[in-house]
Amino acid sequence: MSSVPIRLYAPPPFELWLVSLASPVTGADFELLDDAERARAARFHFERDRDRYVVAHAALRRLLAQRTARDPASLEFAAGPYGKPYLAQAPRCAFSLSHCESQALVALAGDGEIGVDLERVRPLADLDGLARQCLTPAEMHELADVEPGLRPLSFLRLWARKEACLKALGLGLQVEPSTFAVGLSVEGGNVCIPTISGPREVEVHGVEVAPGWIGALARAGLAINGE
Repeated sequence: MSSVPIRLYAPPPFELWLVSLASPVTGADFELLDDAERARAARFHFERDRDRYVVAHAALRRLLAQRTARDPASLEFAAGPYGKPYLAQAPRCAFSLSHCESQALVALAGDGEIGVDLERVRPLADLDGLARQCLTPAEMHELADVEPGLRPLSFLRLWARKEACLKALGLGLQVEPSTFAVGLSVEGGNVCIPTISGPREVEVHGVEVAPGWIGALARAGLAINGE
């Protein structure tokens, strides 16, 4: 039986869906994928990773089909300059997919550039090194003020927000995460991100996913200079 996505609360204009990747792959799941997706699935070394990929992408197709009133197998994807996918037949239907181990998170919106990230709460062996590599000085001070036992969780919240922002912009590795601050505020807010074409404003939110999991949503706005 295919995995049934669970709708989570998300601030407008987002829809947010949690997908369990523990369900076994069905023939129906595999049939929904296009040739490129099947080829990528075949390249996974471990069967578990291949199956999780298939379940996640089949679920994404079903959710997009539900939103666009199209057949899920007929959906065609294209990619931006840095590989960010979009729906070729409905470019104003924005989506983002993040999968981590046994769960996936899918965000949908009517238009715009959006990003989602999902992280499992876990111990971090080199938290100080990760912080120096990924955080701004202000964020490092903010993290230092957190109770030591809660610092891994706080770092992962920061990291999820940064990942969601970068995925919304679709710039791949063109922007270092240490060059912009997202902060630990529960409400989230607007972030200014330096890019090679000028600063961009991104709205970012932390989201409640499930016990042991944290997520983030982001939506990119226009360039700061309005272009």
